[in-house]
Amino acid sequence: MATNAFAVKTALRDMAKSLPELSGYQVTYGFPVRSPQKRWVFIGEVVWEDSQWATNRSREEVFSVAAVINCQISGATSEDVERELQRMAEGIENGLKANPSLGIDTVATTDFVPKKLVSFPSDQTYEGQLECLLRVKARL
Repeated sequence: MATNAFAVKTALRDMAKSLPELSGYQVTYGFPVRSPQKRWVFIGEVVWEDSQWATNRSREEVFSVAAVINCQISGATSEDVERELQRMAEGIENGLKANPSLGIDTVATTDFVPKKLVSFPSDQTYEGQLECLLRVKARL
């Protein structure tokens, strides 16, 4: 199967690992281990939205890669956690703005799309999760 999705997932994970905004966070390709650190990001699900012939020798594909950002902060509030999630997401978004192709020649465009935010109390901490999509258009 010809696709850019696997290379994009790897490049997105590597970019996220290098961001100062995610320093100290566990960043993984796929779900983290059963007991993830309290602050983690995983680059996960891929959904192909479209694939069409662009010329008689190349196809154009459109797909999304899910990114989930999670954090727990002791003694915090919902607002504190959500601000931290926003700071982390801005780091990823700015990383994509600086390098929209993620260093992959066949990637034409990328778009960062926040999808769902939730925060909740957990023992003496507050925990939050932000689900995002990286929408990609690429040539094969």
